[in-house]
Amino acid sequence: MVEVKFKPALVGTVPDGSVTDVKVAAGTAIAKSKLAALEIVNADVATGAAIAKAKLAALEIVNADVATGAAIAKSKLGALAIVNADVDAGAGIVKSKLAALAIVDADVSAIGVAKVTDAVAGTGTTGDKKIIKVGWDSTTEEVIVDHEA
Repeated sequence: MVEVKFKPALVGTVPDGSVTDVKVAAGTAIAKSKLAALEIVNADVATGAAIAKAKLAALEIVNADVATGAAIAKSKLGALAIVNADVDAGAGIVKSKLAALAIVDADVSAIGVAKVTDAVAGTGTTGDKKIIKVGWDSTTEEVIVDHEA
């Protein structure tokens, strides 16, 4: 038999700082209130931890957070104003997708004769003569139409 003797002044008291991690059994349940305030950092959280978003501070998602192949619905994005620089030069955009366009003289003067429907071939016109050539006289600012004799 082993005899254990205690000093009455020490019974039921533990000196401050004398309990360390090594002295606490692995299965011991310690109330959170008995621990000092803990700051949890990323390394403390297991990779597979299922943490509800509500438990995290408000998160601002930036472009770098989104995977290149992510399929994000346009409705989840703020209103997007598309400007000319956003559209690829080779984009095949149909006219009906554009707002009403007001055509001005400068737009028309940039069109070559070959692009004017039936102008050179003379087809699709009425009358007994076919149009051979169409031109523009910049001095008189007149359209010149050559036709069959």
